[in-house]
Amino acid sequence: MNRVVMNMDARGCWTIYSDEPIEFFCVNDHCPDDRVYQMDVEVGVEKVRDQLGNDPVGHKNDTNVFGNGYGPRKPPSKRKLKVVK
Repeated sequence: MNRVVMNMDARGCWTIYSDEPIEFFCVNDHCPDDRVYQMDVEVGVEKVRDQLGNDPVGHKNDTNVFGNGYGPRKPPSKRKLKVVK
């Protein structure tokens, strides 16, 4: 099975994991002259399995209190900063 996992860490950095060797590219249209990046990929069935763990897997068409398409998410957090006038 070909599975790809994108994991964002606490600092907002992405790590890509795959069952099998793949080429993974990130396209950033905000930088038109430097928009395509080839990403490193951690390869291994065990690495993918470790990332997924025993957590439930949401799907794009799941329903919850936010309506269709949001998956099993927590309610949005409250703002901690206030706008200064």
